[in-house]
Formats: sequence, structure tokens, C-alpha cells
Amino acid sequence: MEFERIPKVLKRYDFGSKMAICQRNSMEIMSTNGLIEVDKLRKKALPWELETFALFSATTLNEYSNFKFADKKDIRRFYEIISAIREYVHPRLKFAKENNQFADYFMIVTGLNQFQIQEDIYYKIYRYKYLFNFKNANVDMKKQFLKKFGSEYEEFIKLGFTINFLFANEFVDPNIYLYLLKKYNHVVTRLLIEREAYVSLQENITRDITQYLYGFKYFYQFPFISYQQTIYLPLPHLIMHSVTSSLLFRLTEGNGSLRQLFGKEVLENYLFHICNLSQDFDEVASDRPYNYKGGERRTLDIMIRKGEQCFMLDSKSMVPSASLRDLTEKDLEGTLDRLVKSVVQVYRHLVERFQTEYFPFEENIKFKKENVFGAVILLEDSFFRREKIMKKAAEVLKINIESDEYKYLCSNVKVLGLYEIEKMIFQEEEIFQLLKENQNNKQKWFDYTLLYGWDNKEKRLIKDINQVVENIKDVLNEFIDELGEEGLIAKSI
Repeated sequence: MEFERIPKVLKRYDFGSKMAICQRNSMEIMSTNGLIEVDKLRKKALPWELETFALFSATTLNEYSNFKFADKKDIRRFYEIISAIREYVHPRLKFAKENNQFADYFMIVTGLNQFQIQEDIYYKIYRYKYLFNFKNANVDMKKQFLKKFGSEYEEFIKLGFTINFLFANEFVDPNIYLYLLKKYNHVVTRLLIEREAYVSLQENITRDITQYLYGFKYFYQFPFISYQQTIYLPLPHLIMHSVTSSLLFRLTEGNGSLRQLFGKEVLENYLFHICNLSQDFDEVASDRPYNYKGGERRTLDIMIRKGEQCFMLDSKSMVPSASLRDLTEKDLEGTLDRLVKSVVQVYRHLVERFQTEYFPFEENIKFKKENVFGAVILLEDSFFRREKIMKKAAEVLKINIESDEYKYLCSNVKVLGLYEIEKMIFQEEEIFQLLKENQNNKQKWFDYTLLYGWDNKEKRLIKDINQVVENIKDVLNEFIDELGEEGLIAKSI
């Protein structure tokens, strides 16, 4: 089937049937803590393919014929559509291939489409519980959240994880599901959109079907869609995303002052908080002002010491714009410039300011240059190739790419997603050892992670994450007891 023909085919199918086959296939790729293992995932309709199918299904209004995905012929038709989505190549990628930019563009759209939904659910719960409950003298995130969404964040997590658990374990009794929606109606209404409103919203950023595969889809923000007085949940694998990072985007959208406060007050404090959870560090210092030549300057956000090694972090609350997925030159250049500016800032602190203008540690140590590392920590990665960022940063810094200084820039300064830092800390990794291994292996300088094969080993988790798991178990046990009281399941003894 040709990709362009998908809307014509889906217009013949009943909306409820389209939503149902999405849901069935979405269930098959879910696990209790995220998606199923990669080797099993490859044998299924992939999440981003299902999301594209769901988008086509929602936007093909005024269906006729009312075909259903019920018999073998129509099930085959569903997989034909999935195959057409899988094989589709974005026109901009074709253009990029002809102009030797394919690797740059492909990594961006692939990363934005695929990587975030593969993150561990428990890590995300820990992060957003902290962020949405943060309060200090300058910002009250809990108050802001309640004002925006009408309920405390805990209610969203309870609904999200309960749905995730039920669908991941294919325990979707209609009566239990309806009871859950009724119990958390105050939360569901904040995650629900009417079909026509969804289409109108989506059309603001996806103007034609060439954008459907890689473009942003509002199912991430509104997992529930209503049509003719029926509520559908076509993509349950997105529910945890909807109650974590999507809520932060919605909370700060159009509110520049809150976004700025969030980056400065909340995100910095969270990074400082999780760094202090690690047993691998000797000292962790937060950002502070200092005087230099009569003027006030500030250090980087977080400064970590272990022995005679130092790791300096600068957090950035920037997230990829929805339009970045369309690979327009303006958005690509703007995002790249912001990343380069951040790298340049970290580099200059490492080589010009740290130990010269300021020294944040109690232990008086003279750090060797090769033992001083730095990183830009992004709330959400935009997946630009690191080598491209470093080469442009070198241009700004007027560093020859054949020089030792360029080697230092590439080996000692990193651009990492916040999730990468969380993984290393929550799994009790030896971060300085990982930094040294990366430094000594030129082939890994431009990798997106410092971890290799971490999914293949048994995870050691810090007690804070284990506590999240226990708390979620308590939520599920309470819900099960409640179902027993309501007579929806056999009452436990």
C-alpha cells in the first residue's frame, strides 16, 4: 500500500474499530516499567507506527461504510498500513541524503520519535514528583500545578500507573476500566480531548500527511479522545508520558516567566538533589555568585569532585520544539546555535574560570586539566549529532580542529540528556570511571551516552527508586482492595 493512500482506506473504517485495533496493538508492546524488551518489540507494530496510524485514524473524519478490523482480511489490511508507515521516507530525509546530511536529520527525527517513550517509568515518576512538588521562596510548583490542572500531581500518577499496569498485563475488564475512569474523572477530563478539537489542534502543526510519521502528535498530551459520547484510549503505551513530561510542557506553555523560574530554580535544584544521592562523589557544590574584577559572575550549576577529578554541570531546561521534527532550516539552525552556545559556556568555565576566578570545593586541590570534565545537561535531548555541535563550538572558540585543544573539547565536554545522568546515579554507576573510559576512547567521544550495555546487566537501584516502586505497589494494592469492596473482583482474604 502507498503511504498517500492510507487516509482513503481508513475513511471506510468505523472510528471505534480504528481506536480498538490501535489499543490492542499498543497493549502488546507495553511492560510494567515501560516498553517490552527490544528483541520482542521488533516483532510487533512499533509504537511510533501505531501513533502514526492513530493520527491517520483520528483525522479521517466523516467515515463511510463502517468497515471494522474484525476478520482476517481487515487485519491484513491493518498490517499493510503499518508496513506502508514503516517504509515511508520523509521528503526532507530524501533531500538530506542527496546533500550528505542524512545522518544529521535521521538522528533528530528518530531520536525525538523513539527514545523518550523507551525511558524507565520509575525514573520519570521520581523526576516529576520532585519537579511538580518543588517549593522555595521564588516558585511554588505545587501551587502552579494545582491551579492549572485542578488536582494534585499524585492523582495523575495514580491514574497513569494504574492504567499502565492494567494494560501492560492485559487485565482490561470493561467494568474495572469504567470504574477507574469514574474514580479519576477529575484527572481524565484534563487528559481528554474531543475528536474535532484534536484534529483542529493537530492541523496547527501537521499541515499535510508528509509530517505524520515524524511530526509531534497530541496523543502525547491528550491520550483520551472522545467521539459521539464515547471515550477512547487508543495508545495506552503513552499514558505515562502524558502524566509526566507532557504535563510540564502544558504547565509552562505560553508562560515564559514560569519557564524561566523552572529552569533556574526547579531544574537546577533537582540536578543538585540527585547528584547528592550518589555515594560516588566526595563533594557536590551548587551554583553561587562570585566577584571578579569588580563585577558579579556565577559559577556553573553543579560542581562535583571525586579525589582529584572534577565534573562541572550546566542544566538547560530547553526542550525540542514541535516544529523541529519537520526539519526546517530555521528550527535546525536555531536549536544548534543554542546547543553550541551552551557548550562554549561550559568549556570557558573549565579552561578559563574554574580554579582561576573561583574554586567551589572545601578540599584544596590543584586539578590537572585532563581531570576536569564538563557537561551540558538537557531536560530533553534534541539528538543533534555531537560531532556537529563540537565542530561549530570550535569555530566560535577559534579552536583548530587538528589541535590538542579540540581533542580536549571533544573528550572532556559532553552534551547529555537529563535521563542519562539519572540512569548513572540511580543505578549507582561510577561516573568518573565512565568519563575516563570515554575520554580514552576517541570512537566514543560523540556518543549520546556514557553507558554501554547497561540494559544487559542486572540493575542496582538506589533506595530512592526502590521506594518509588514500593509506593506504586501500595497504590495498586489499594486499588485491588477497592475493586474487591465494589464487587468487581473476588475480595481478597
